[in-house]
Amino acid sequence: MRGRAKRTFNSSANMDFFSFIVAYCVSKKLTLITAFLCWGPDDINKLLKLSRDAGLRVRVHTDLTDPHLLPDLPAYRTFREGMLLDTHCDNVSQLLNKASDTRAFNLRHSWMLIDDSFYNFTNVDNILSDTLILPDGDVTWVSKDTMVDVYRVKRDQDLMALNLGFRDSQLELELERLWLKLPTTVTRRKNLNNVYLESATIVTQPQYFKGWSDLSDRQIDTFPKVTYPLLMLCGQDLNFRFNLKQVDLYGEEHNGTFDGLVGRMQRGELEVGITSMFMRADRWRVVHYSAETIELKGAFLFRQPSRSAVSNVFVLPFSRGVWAACAAVFAGAGLLLTVFGHVARQNVLDPTAQRLTLPESLTYAIGTICQQGSDLSPQLWSVRLLMFCTLLASLFAFTSYSAKVVAILQAPSDALNTIADLTHSPMDMGVQETTYKRVYFAESNDPATQALYRRKLLPLGERAYLSVVEGIARVRTGLFAFQVEQSSAYDIISKTYTEREKCGLKEIKAFTLPMVAVPLRKHSGYRDLFASRLRWQREVGLMDRFRRVWMSSRPKCDEGRGGFVSVGLVDVLPAAQALLAGMLLATAVLLAEKLYYFVKTLVQPNLWSVAEVANIK
Repeated sequence: MRGRAKRTFNSSANMDFFSFIVAYCVSKKLTLITAFLCWGPDDINKLLKLSRDAGLRVRVHTDLTDPHLLPDLPAYRTFREGMLLDTHCDNVSQLLNKASDTRAFNLRHSWMLIDDSFYNFTNVDNILSDTLILPDGDVTWVSKDTMVDVYRVKRDQDLMALNLGFRDSQLELELERLWLKLPTTVTRRKNLNNVYLESATIVTQPQYFKGWSDLSDRQIDTFPKVTYPLLMLCGQDLNFRFNLKQVDLYGEEHNGTFDGLVGRMQRGELEVGITSMFMRADRWRVVHYSAETIELKGAFLFRQPSRSAVSNVFVLPFSRGVWAACAAVFAGAGLLLTVFGHVARQNVLDPTAQRLTLPESLTYAIGTICQQGSDLSPQLWSVRLLMFCTLLASLFAFTSYSAKVVAILQAPSDALNTIADLTHSPMDMGVQETTYKRVYFAESNDPATQALYRRKLLPLGERAYLSVVEGIARVRTGLFAFQVEQSSAYDIISKTYTEREKCGLKEIKAFTLPMVAVPLRKHSGYRDLFASRLRWQREVGLMDRFRRVWMSSRPKCDEGRGGFVSVGLVDVLPAAQALLAGMLLATAVLLAEKLYYFVKTLVQPNLWSVAEVANIK
């Protein structure tokens, strides 16, 4: 081995020292230890034997001179790992610098730095002078007479040290009691000594920004406005200040790099973002998150259209079975009336009976259905009774039909309940103008959402994306569905809609938005501090208070049962279409009759004349 000679320990004390190392690792609930040692083989074997007996796996590295032989020190894995380092070995600074560069001084690694001499803070500060041990680090300096917990609040700040007590005779149980009695890392390191942390916030529309407490445009830059007071409280709680910058984009990936706020964090320019942003998989590669702040919900918001807008109200009152029964009854009445007329013409001299032919009888049946009278007044009582019963049945059917039509027109509609219903409806659609306006439609795995996007939104291009105010106004005035953040929509609705209009709103979720959280620089040393204090704010209700201030709740429907609905043109459109179709059909029949008359009166006599000439010849 290159460098100085391998270190040896006094045989009477080394077993206690090795036992202490093993007890320390066991008390920390570690199972894997990576050791960087310059000891003799006998001492290393003794440590390995004691570790194996305690159920610990130990990897030993004895050469710190070659940087290529040093193991990778990833900041995060799925398990915790103990790191054992003898500070008297050669090239210790090389290993410490590598751990600083990879942010390996964090809670995933429990570092034990061995100094087999009496504690001297100057010596500790000299060895760790360039080491980045931030507040989430778990680093214990173990000297001959004591243990010291070390960290620094920021890279350019002095090293902080907390004496944990004497090392001698510390066994596993005593160490466990020490960790239980010791305040948590967050509690011990809450004071960041009023340092400045590099940060930035999002202001996407500066022309509308009037301050962090202005509530006039709550739907614009909602995330930063909700998060700003939360992080200001964190600053007071943890005793630090923000060196705040302003950017206009959250950050999208372009060829492996991000722009906006995420891009600055990717380049290491920022420590924390004064906003909440979506926890997306692509962003996880370059930033981390501390704690969730609010739950953002989005949905297609629209006024449920009347039944007449999506179906023909004139066929809805009766089921198919009832329609078939009515047709059979009145067709049977017409046929029976024809039979009665035929019998009357054979046996009774009744002028009315002469008119009871099949076409006339069917016309009477249809007129009876439509509540039309008839000038027929037969002398036979049997025929009169049949006509009376037909009129009575028509009265009952027509009364039920009319009442049902009125009820359908006045009742709220439930015609649209799914994304597929929206796709096949005549409604126009739009999407709120946001930074993620296209992303979640394009990335959705739901076939119905994809079909809606391709059929309704994609053909519109940029015209599909509207401001919240414009989109909600179109929802109010017509058949329009608007994909919007619900809290932003509720704020506009509560100011502009009438009570009855609020009651007619319907929501259909197209996709679920991810949670939003406060972003931090990747492997930030303040992640657990921020997470702990933000979760505390949630538990005591501070986060919910700011959410209620900046994010509106759904307006209450207080007058849903009052008022009435006026019948519009769309409600009677099927009747107008039937009238138009009848007029066109009547015109076609008239032309056919004229053609028939022309053929009969002009062409046929000529044919007879030709035939007569042929006979004369």
